[in-house]
Amino acid sequence: MTLPEALRRDVDRLGRALGEAIREVSGERLYELVEEVRARTKRLRQRPDDAERAALVRLVASLDLHRAEGLTRAFTSFFYLANLAESYHRVHTAADAKGEFARAARTLASWGVPPEEAARLARSMRLWLTFTAHPTEARRRTVRHHLERLRDALARGDRAAVRERVKLLWATEELRRTQPTVEDEVKGALYYLPESLWSAQARLVERIEAALEQAFGKRFEAESPVRTRSWIGGDRDGNPAVTPEVTAWAQDHARRLYVEHFCRELDELVRDLSVSERRLPVPRELREAAERALALIERAPRFEGEPLRRYLMGVYYRLEHTLGSGPGAYGDAGELAGDLERLRRTLEAMGFSAFAARGVRPLEEAARTFGLSFADLDLREEASEHREAVAELVAAAGLADDYPEWSDDRREAWLTGELASARPLAPVGYRPRGKALRRALGALEVWDGRGAYVVSMTKSPADLLEVLLLAREAGRYRPDRGAPFDVVPLFETLADLDAAGRTVERLLANPVFRRQVEARGALEVMIGYSDSNKDAGYLAANWALYTAQQRIAEAARAAGVSVRFFHGRGTSTARGGGPAGRAIAALPVGTVGREIRITEQGEALADKYAHPDLALRSLEETIAHLWLAAARDAGYGPEAAFAPEPAWVAAIEAAAARSAQVYRELLGSEGFLAFFEQLTPIREIAALKIASRPVYRHGRIQEIRDLRAIPWVMAWTQVRANLPGWYGLGEGLSAIDPALLGEMHDGWPFFRSVLEGAELSLAKTDLEVTRGYLRLVDPELAGRFFSAIERAHEAALSTLEKARGRPLLADAPGLARSLELRNPYLDPINHLQIELLYRYRRLPPESPDRESTTRALLSTILGIAAGMRNTG
Repeated sequence: MTLPEALRRDVDRLGRALGEAIREVSGERLYELVEEVRARTKRLRQRPDDAERAALVRLVASLDLHRAEGLTRAFTSFFYLANLAESYHRVHTAADAKGEFARAARTLASWGVPPEEAARLARSMRLWLTFTAHPTEARRRTVRHHLERLRDALARGDRAAVRERVKLLWATEELRRTQPTVEDEVKGALYYLPESLWSAQARLVERIEAALEQAFGKRFEAESPVRTRSWIGGDRDGNPAVTPEVTAWAQDHARRLYVEHFCRELDELVRDLSVSERRLPVPRELREAAERALALIERAPRFEGEPLRRYLMGVYYRLEHTLGSGPGAYGDAGELAGDLERLRRTLEAMGFSAFAARGVRPLEEAARTFGLSFADLDLREEASEHREAVAELVAAAGLADDYPEWSDDRREAWLTGELASARPLAPVGYRPRGKALRRALGALEVWDGRGAYVVSMTKSPADLLEVLLLAREAGRYRPDRGAPFDVVPLFETLADLDAAGRTVERLLANPVFRRQVEARGALEVMIGYSDSNKDAGYLAANWALYTAQQRIAEAARAAGVSVRFFHGRGTSTARGGGPAGRAIAALPVGTVGREIRITEQGEALADKYAHPDLALRSLEETIAHLWLAAARDAGYGPEAAFAPEPAWVAAIEAAAARSAQVYRELLGSEGFLAFFEQLTPIREIAALKIASRPVYRHGRIQEIRDLRAIPWVMAWTQVRANLPGWYGLGEGLSAIDPALLGEMHDGWPFFRSVLEGAELSLAKTDLEVTRGYLRLVDPELAGRFFSAIERAHEAALSTLEKARGRPLLADAPGLARSLELRNPYLDPINHLQIELLYRYRRLPPESPDRESTTRALLSTILGIAAGMRNTG
């Protein structure tokens, strides 16, 4: 097993440059320490030896804070550089691999899809990317800047520039000195949009059009299927930092950034399109459109005799005026895209087809992709907060003081009747007294409503009707038309997923919500991969998600309503991570249609969108699978009528139940919470405040369910156990006959995808490293729980290999080699983290060493995240 020679060469070159930088900036002593620790951990990987391991632990324990932090930074920096090299080589692979759409189009042709239908599916596909914050993407933008410049130097083959940039990176403070704000997270997520995602859209369209022509022999026009949204700044669920003022700033920042970028691109076009009417006539339709636009924006004429420039100035100022609602401002993205399409077609008719494709088409597709902002903002809040807010309104109106105690049915019946009226509940001049009502109304008043309103922990129709009532109080709801935005239920826990089909059936039977859905054109439903996994474990959660989609789709079909699923996936396998294309292919037949929403967060943004070619490759793979799934759900292909065998369903039902039982027994055992808090850095992740959002849902953690899913997964990843991605799997699969297990693996895409995800989690698990953290745990707890984890791990490995009929990662040698090369650099960071946790937990709050220990510990958390790559 070897890495590609070019990749290995660049990793070695960057590693040597890092060594030189450490020597020059931090001295020979630190360099020698780094080399000694690296050599020792490498030998331990090759030949495990208890005495050698004990000596390494003693060495790490002897380090002062300055040297410990330097050592951590060295190995963390190596992962930044190794990840950069892998990303750089994926860019080159992506530039050469242009076949995903071509393969998909050929498959459609082989299924007998008519050319016009294949083109119609391509034009109607929608992939909604929704950006969310994640604590592991806590690097400063300065660090990202250096890494981007380093990639450029690699591409040029400029060795001197590589060495200089690595030295600058090493000399840079990579950690923020203060807790990141929501504003920091907004800027971090939008960082990749102006370049990578922007330039990828027109290239996606070109590839779709070329694929259609190659497969069907006819030329069709396509458009970008990508659309963008963001939660950052609108997600109030559990984050007190997301105030109405922050929401207003977040949507204004995304809009301003977009308009400024778009206008710079338009400026370039204005410079280029200097066509004089005296030299080359311009069609009358465009000249007249230019004059209409200039009249709308109330601007003095410019560029006499140059109608293309005049036309573009109309587009420029209409777009610019959207920032302040000036005269002629665009009302929606369709107008902007339409104006650019008119310009493109005019240029084509005038004989400038190449320039139209190169200069105008990217802007046209950007307008379709982004709209009038880089990412329209969603709002999200937990249902209980809405109930509290409505309770204040009900009390203020003098109707009742016990609204929170009403049953779901009673709340639904009252809300249904109340929403038949446009009259607000609150008396004239009433000022909200409670935080829940202030935040809810404040957000609705400043929000532009271009995104969706997501309701976490949805359990009944009343949870969504309460949002409509709050919208009415903010002047955003009318009984005859509903609210001008989607209200989206989010089903997260195992119980809520099991009941989701019935809940949707009740929702669509409710006349108020049915009218809302009809006005919006479809029902959007979000399913959460995170809390379901934390609630029931990997296998049971995946099965619950699968069946919930089937039941929701059946309820929507029975009601004659289109449904769009929003998949709340993380980067780790435990939270639905992995290749999005593979995940789409494994979704139940009849649940994809032509639209899908997915979340993108944390390190996934850098991994997928740090370079235009990477963005293109990632999007092409995902959209190609969406295209095939859309055709399948339209009745084409061999899997259009696929349904798992009854014996398979019965087997996985039993396996999921057994798996959930084992998982819940572990989490519910007396003392497990204490074991988890002592073993992992979960308390430190909370105390270090590496994200704007608190780790716990409601103050201090009392039980596992009080903990948010991202830090739950992240904590297990830090100690290299990855428990949420496999615990209970072995016991569950053991309930299935081995022959039937193999049959299910070979014949059921969903089941195969679940096992592939578990394989990745198990491949990244190293319980020998986890064992080192037992130093931090009460011996009785350590003996009781770690032995159970080891047994479950062995069972998961054994049953997985039997089900797949091959050893772990036998068909993924590249990944196996990558893990083998990473481990000697990860192990030292884990040793350092154990030692630093030991010290940190014994430091009094007033200790002068607390700040430096905190920074060193935070560096280990980010270093392990960089080394593991998919942390939560």
